[in-house]
Amino acid sequence: MDGSNIYGADDTERMKERYATLRKQLVRRERIEKGQGGAAFYAAQAYGSVLEESAMLQKATHAAKLFCIAAVFAVPNLLVIHVLL
Repeated sequence: MDGSNIYGADDTERMKERYATLRKQLVRRERIEKGQGGAAFYAAQAYGSVLEESAMLQKATHAAKLFCIAAVFAVPNLLVIHVLL
């Protein structure tokens, strides 16, 4: 060997193949994440449109908001009571 490559030719080819495979996976995942971001935007737009038309969905959304607010106040207190008592 001339010292410029400490790996054999077989090792170099395997590393190049592995790099190419992992690179393809990375690019695919990036495209999926971009698509999911776009889908979330359109889902929010659709939800907003339906929310304007449906009184029942408005009430359900308001109840869910109140439940979340109550949980934010209740859960930490319950955890403190559980841990200290």
